[in-house]
Amino acid sequence: MTAGRATTLTLAFFVLVTSGCRRDDPKPVPKEFEFGARRVQLIVPEGWEALDQGQEKRFRKGEFEIVLQVLTGSAPPPPPDLNALIDWSLATLDAGVGHDQGREVKSRRLVTVDGREAVDIETWSRFAHANPQRIFLVNDDGDLLTLQTVRMAFADTLAAFDAIRDSLRFVSVRR
Repeated sequence: MTAGRATTLTLAFFVLVTSGCRRDDPKPVPKEFEFGARRVQLIVPEGWEALDQGQEKRFRKGEFEIVLQVLTGSAPPPPPDLNALIDWSLATLDAGVGHDQGREVKSRRLVTVDGREAVDIETWSRFAHANPQRIFLVNDDGDLLTLQTVRMAFADTLAAFDAIRDSLRFVSVRR
């Protein structure tokens, strides 16, 4: 084998091997949102746009929508008992962004987010047991951060809801 042919084969082998190397997509960068003195970070799912509307942060993809907000300054304040807290939250949200009052809790799961107690709730129509919606409540030093689907939650919305919920981190509270 000649030196020129060996060099060509070596170069061809190198190109073949390196072209097959997997290139990972860059990790999504968390976006920071402020609620007064409270700041949180989360990853906005691909294909969704984030709208900062002051005390409400809206995530939209076409007609699908998810809302993140802090329920504070409400009278009366949230109750400490979990069952009462869920009922209070559903009633408060019913009055706000479109949860149908004919809904009931299908399931709930207690979790922890950055050392804070939280509950992941799925609701559905009381009569048809259809039209799922999701609500995630995080108790942050007496304030209630809520993440919720608006209207019926389809697969795209549920996947985005889970992605936002799973990426949620509390950055700080400015004092």
